[in-house]
Amino acid sequence: MATDGVRQRRPEEKKVNKKPRLGLSESEAIQKASKGWITHFIVALIGVVVILLAGVVILILLPSPIEPVEIIGLPEPPEFVGPLEPNNLLSNAEQVYRNQLSGPESVVVDGEHIYTGTADGWVNHIYQGVIQKLVRFGKGPCGGYENETTCGRPLGMRMDKNGFLIVADGYYGLFKVNVATGDATTLYSSNTPVNGKKSKLVNDLDIGADGKIYFTDSSTKWQRNNFDKILFEGVANGRFLEYDPSSGETTELVDGLFFPNGVQLIKDKSAVLVAETCRARILKYDLKTKKTTVWADNLPGVPDNIRYSKATGTYWVGLAFIREKGKFSLLDSLTPYPMLRGILSKILSINGLLKMKQYLQPTSVATMAVELNENGVITKSLQDKTGEVLSSVSEVEVADGVMYFGSFHSNYIGRLYRRRVPGL
Repeated sequence: MATDGVRQRRPEEKKVNKKPRLGLSESEAIQKASKGWITHFIVALIGVVVILLAGVVILILLPSPIEPVEIIGLPEPPEFVGPLEPNNLLSNAEQVYRNQLSGPESVVVDGEHIYTGTADGWVNHIYQGVIQKLVRFGKGPCGGYENETTCGRPLGMRMDKNGFLIVADGYYGLFKVNVATGDATTLYSSNTPVNGKKSKLVNDLDIGADGKIYFTDSSTKWQRNNFDKILFEGVANGRFLEYDPSSGETTELVDGLFFPNGVQLIKDKSAVLVAETCRARILKYDLKTKKTTVWADNLPGVPDNIRYSKATGTYWVGLAFIREKGKFSLLDSLTPYPMLRGILSKILSINGLLKMKQYLQPTSVATMAVELNENGVITKSLQDKTGEVLSSVSEVEVADGVMYFGSFHSNYIGRLYRRRVPGL
């Protein structure tokens, strides 16, 4: 059979099922990744916001360790003019015994002998450059605010007319120390109630001609390792006391003070000056009339210790925090806001407070000590603009041709030879 003319069918092509395309194009992948990143970022951001809000709510709802009140009566800080004109005279000072002393708050100079108390609880005796640990009223471990309650913390100190060193320990009370042997006798124990209250922060002292010791108790509620709570709470529960060695009795002379601190009898011994730290002023207590008046008001900082200079017949005051008109002041800015102070007390430690002082206090100078005449008028100031030479001044002790500067947190004593500054 012929096949010509017969159309032959092509063999059918096998159908090939095309597989779907796997993966995404580059642009699609980028778009998808971008959307995923944004989604994750939004979720993370929402999580952070929720956590922060929850933290704020919890922080607000948590009970505060203090019962803050509004602080009234602190005047606007002074302008730095006249004797407060910014200077850098403290750059002429030097740091001595650096890294050998921690927080030498008060300094006593007796001829060639120097005495100071430090954060490790020791009263130190320095002679010819050698530091000797003389006595400690508490026991170890020491170091850090958390251990001070058992270790003790020597603060103000004076030499009496019989050559004994009288020391105020913030936790334990008043002591008489034999500087030759290191033996200590308790004069007043902080555990002894005075007018129904125990002393929580024995701070500074001076000694009258009759041997009576005048001293401050900065708070009847808070101890020194919580001194920030005194500032944040704003309750004036400090007092000024008198210890009579003839009877062994301690008497409350003035109460209702807002962090009373430095103590100094005036030249004729008829009255006592008392620094009221958190009111930036110094009071004068007349020993005869028993009346208290304001001797120096609206200081350019919060006063710490006061010391009389026999060389000039004037009084030197160390300032713990600086206050200047038109500048931010930690103390002044917080006074009208008890709720804010209550919150800050939950999150800030003493070290945190000191860091706030360092970074949130843009005053013209970082460190200052002021000289006042017998009428409480500032006649001179010594300043360190940056705080690089002396970071703080708690006390100024004037000796023969030399000024020593204590500090409650520095690791050295400041020393300034008066001849380096004309007029000193």
